[in-house]
Amino acid sequence: MKKLFLAFPLLLVFLTACGSQYDPEIEQVIELENEHLADLGDDVDLTRDTSDLYVYADGGYVEIRYDNAAGEEQQAVYEETGTDTYERHDGMPEEAENLTREYEEENR
Repeated sequence: MKKLFLAFPLLLVFLTACGSQYDPEIEQVIELENEHLADLGDDVDLTRDTSDLYVYADGGYVEIRYDNAAGEEQQAVYEETGTDTYERHDGMPEEAENLTREYEEENR
C-alpha cells in the first residue's frame, strides 16, 4: 500500500512534466487569433480543443488551423518578431515553408 502512495505522486510529477514546452506560445497565438477574429466581427471563440496547432523553429512560427462559423477550414501562421511579439500571416511565409514541425497538436 505504501508503494501505491509513493507511486501516485511520482506519476503526477511525470505527467506534469510531459506538457508542451510551447504552451506559452500556443496560448498567445490562440489569444491573438481570437482578437483578430473579433476585429473582423466573427463570432468564434477558439480554444486548444477546437484548433490544430503546429510549432516550427523552436517556437518562431506557430500555425493554427480551425473551422470558422461556416465550417470552412481557416489557417493562420504567427511569426515571432520579438519577445512575446508575433506577426500574423494568412499562410506559411516563404522563408518558413521548408521547416520541420517540432510540435503538433491536432484536436479538431
